[in-house]
Amino acid sequence: MRSNSQEPKWLSIQECANHLGVHKNTIRNLLLSGKLPATRYSSRVIRVALTDLEAFGKAFEGGEQGQWKTSA
Repeated sequence: MRSNSQEPKWLSIQECANHLGVHKNTIRNLLLSGKLPATRYSSRVIRVALTDLEAFGKAFEGGEQGQWKTSA
């Protein structure tokens, strides 16, 4: 039997945008470009695993302007 901690939490596009502090169109663009993996359940239902979003979000530095980190 699986424990709840092993099951991934799935987020909608809007929830992903809120989590990263960006507009939902930014999330859509990331999905379309293949930079952020997602699962499509139907023609209108797309979900992103929280673990995938957090792994992607490590490169994002939130802020008023939402700056992407660069290698220095």
